[in-house]
Amino acid sequence: MNILFYLSGFIRKAPLFLSFFVLLTVQTETAKASVELIGLNMSGAGFAGQVLPGVNGRNYIFPTEPYFQQWSAKGIRLIRFPILWERLQPTLGGPLDPTYAALIDGTFNLANKYGMKVILDLHNYMRYRGQIIGTSGVPYQRYQDIMARIAQRWSTQPSLYAYDIMNEPHDALAYWPTAAQYGINGVRSIDNVRPIMIEGNGWAEATRWAYWNDPLLKLQDPANNIIFEAHTYFDEGAGGTYDAVDVSTLSPTYGVERVKPFIEWLKKNGRRGFIGEFGVPDNDPRWLTIMDNMLAYLRQNCIPATYWAAGPGWGTYNLSVEPVGGQDRPQWATLKKYIDNTSCSSYGPAVTPVTALPSGAGVITPSTPNTAIPKATPTNTAPVSNISVSLSGFDALNYIASYPDLAAAFGTDVQAATQHYINTGYKEGRVVSFNPLSYIASNPDLITAFGADTNAAARHYILYGYREGRTVSFNALSYIASYPDLIRNFGTNVTAATKHYILHGYKESRKLSFNADKYLANYADLRAAYGSNNYLATLHYINNGYKEGRTP
Repeated sequence: MNILFYLSGFIRKAPLFLSFFVLLTVQTETAKASVELIGLNMSGAGFAGQVLPGVNGRNYIFPTEPYFQQWSAKGIRLIRFPILWERLQPTLGGPLDPTYAALIDGTFNLANKYGMKVILDLHNYMRYRGQIIGTSGVPYQRYQDIMARIAQRWSTQPSLYAYDIMNEPHDALAYWPTAAQYGINGVRSIDNVRPIMIEGNGWAEATRWAYWNDPLLKLQDPANNIIFEAHTYFDEGAGGTYDAVDVSTLSPTYGVERVKPFIEWLKKNGRRGFIGEFGVPDNDPRWLTIMDNMLAYLRQNCIPATYWAAGPGWGTYNLSVEPVGGQDRPQWATLKKYIDNTSCSSYGPAVTPVTALPSGAGVITPSTPNTAIPKATPTNTAPVSNISVSLSGFDALNYIASYPDLAAAFGTDVQAATQHYINTGYKEGRVVSFNPLSYIASNPDLITAFGADTNAAARHYILYGYREGRTVSFNALSYIASYPDLIRNFGTNVTAATKHYILHGYKESRKLSFNADKYLANYADLRAAYGSNNYLATLHYINNGYKEGRTP
């Protein structure tokens, strides 16, 4: 096996390195049809996206008949199948590649042979060859063209269930709603029957769904057959890497907490939904409990879900459910409990739309902002050829969040913000002052929504938090001074302390109880040295007072 191909299967959320083909098993909804509640993403056809066009069996792998035979025998009837746009259409606006298209034909034929339905997933992250749809390099019309060609080629396939028109759009808030409409138009120019799956901005992440995706409610489908699709993973960044996450700190209902914001958004707006990707590691049974409770919650709401991942090329990847050496993976025992096509007759949640706003982070009252937005006054942002400003450690999102005029002018356009800093901001003496971890720690709803995801926090503040009048008020030194174990472990490391509060302290109900005024009042020598400076008093207690046995 080509090692580049093998490793590429483990890189998530990286369109420059990997495009996945995800497969989902759900039966066609008719008036009396049943809905398959559990399916699988079947990988392979989108692997090694950095190698174009690539060769099947070397750089990418289409699943062969034994995979369909095996999973059909286990009861799977729904697969989500990711494909790569650049392989299917090597030239924008040009014909489909005959070799790659024929391989997709074969996939549909195998699915039909074994009684499976396919969700065809364009697994491109809102990009073609790295360029965002809607920019000059990839006009919206070219995206409409590929979706029309896909429908033209495969709309007559009996095993086609739905079109998942774009996997995990990200960093394209201004482009995706418009692009999605073009994609819908392309499909509907050919096929007015099958559902269209619409994934959300922000990597389609379920927990943060409501922050980015209200504009998608305005999409028009002449067939009135849109299903919104979210993804969910239970690691800190929600990307499925599960790096540095301690399952012992999570509640058994953590999975429910992660998908509930998406389900509540669906209920509020009277829309149908689907979880296109979810997955847990195989190395701790507590992950299985979290997944089990989430799947029970989804079944209660008639929300189907397809597990990430199965198919060829995964090896011992710890989220894979593909058997190894003929032995089922630990996740399968939980998944198979939810193979069910009798509980739900249609995609849920089946509710009457309500007018009440959902609880949770980022709810905006759009009528009158709490804080007026100043007029944008940035100067020239044109690219410069001779950069003399050091960008070491520069964070463009945090730079934008530090200045209301930049937030108003640039939104989350990090390229424009970086050029502004190079051309103007540096000379003006602007500095990056926004602290995203402190922002999260200051707002309990953001702790639940974002964990320690600093990029998501900065984006939230730029797009919503400033308008809502949210503040950055968490006092990390006071938090450290309130607990001897934090003093011993962190000293005056405010970044580590803030992250501890987000990931652990908040759940442990820790409070900021250190009273600097009282500490000063208790000791004349401190008053003589520091006056009424609470900051210096807190530093003294952490560095000296605690060791000296002083009473805070």
